[in-house]
Amino acid sequence: MVKLMLGRIGVFVPALAAIAIAVLASGVPASARVIDGDPSVVSPSGVEPQGAAAESSASTASAGVSSFGGGGGKQTLSIASRYLGGNPTGRSSQWCADFMNLVERKAGRDGSGSRLARSYLGYGQKVSKPQPGDIVVLSRSGGGHVGYFMGWKDGQIELLSGNHSRKVGVGTYPTSRVLGYRRP
Repeated sequence: MVKLMLGRIGVFVPALAAIAIAVLASGVPASARVIDGDPSVVSPSGVEPQGAAAESSASTASAGVSSFGGGGGKQTLSIASRYLGGNPTGRSSQWCADFMNLVERKAGRDGSGSRLARSYLGYGQKVSKPQPGDIVVLSRSGGGHVGYFMGWKDGQIELLSGNHSRKVGVGTYPTSRVLGYRRP
């Protein structure tokens, strides 16, 4: 019995070592690097801002200033997209607003502070023509849904949102469901 188990372990250990070497040898792209389990901490290039860029980034974040029109919407979408396919909130239901609050905090803004999607109707500034990174609040039977505007697809609105099929994902929705567009 002991010989049989050692035999299996003897095959398992080299196989595991080979897999580990293959993964390490392949190299991990900078965009996949994670610090303290938080994928939004590292910039897409994998290099943290230095000097004036770091000071500018820090002052914008600490002031809660939105830089939409200056690429802020793209920055917000970049932060949000790092969570695609996962659930960073740990909640099992109705967590789209929790996800928005998390991303807004990572972008240096407060978020609505509420777990309700419709709370984002009072957040930021109302706009009539959304730009990428703007917030879209949708109607849903029994509540609402909230996400980031990505663009238009086949006449429908395309959003990146939390709790899309129980994960962070991208989906299209009819414009008839739109309750409001907001710019943080």
